[in-house]
Amino acid sequence: MRNAKPYEYLEHTADMGLKVFGENLTALLANAAQGLFETLAVVDTIDETVSVHIHVTADSVEELFVAWLDELNFRHETEAIFFKRAHVRHCSVTEVAADVYGEPANFDKHEVYTEIKSVTYHQLQVVQAPDGGWFAQVIFDL
Repeated sequence: MRNAKPYEYLEHTADMGLKVFGENLTALLANAAQGLFETLAVVDTIDETVSVHIHVTADSVEELFVAWLDELNFRHETEAIFFKRAHVRHCSVTEVAADVYGEPANFDKHEVYTEIKSVTYHQLQVVQAPDGGWFAQVIFDL
């Protein structure tokens, strides 16, 4: 279950997937956010000039995982911000509160990879291992 990298890309026809790892749920959510940010753009081109507070609740850990990534993508799209980093302040299997850092979109500066239309439930997995670590798999509709 342990992996040296916090996430890896998952091959999927026409879409994009992530396998995410974390030693606890907080790390899993932060690593998933990082995977999303790095799917959208080259994070090295993004400075941390703004912070946005994100608070999401859901009925299950699977719904929370999707709602978290969906909210990050929604804020990216609607507020025209590229995010570089997420700091998860509090989380449980039904709630996450975090601050995300980035800067307003600047297409002369930011190197953009793709746009994510939605975070899907297709092949979704969010699992806690016997050792306490977490694993998740998610597919993005591009």
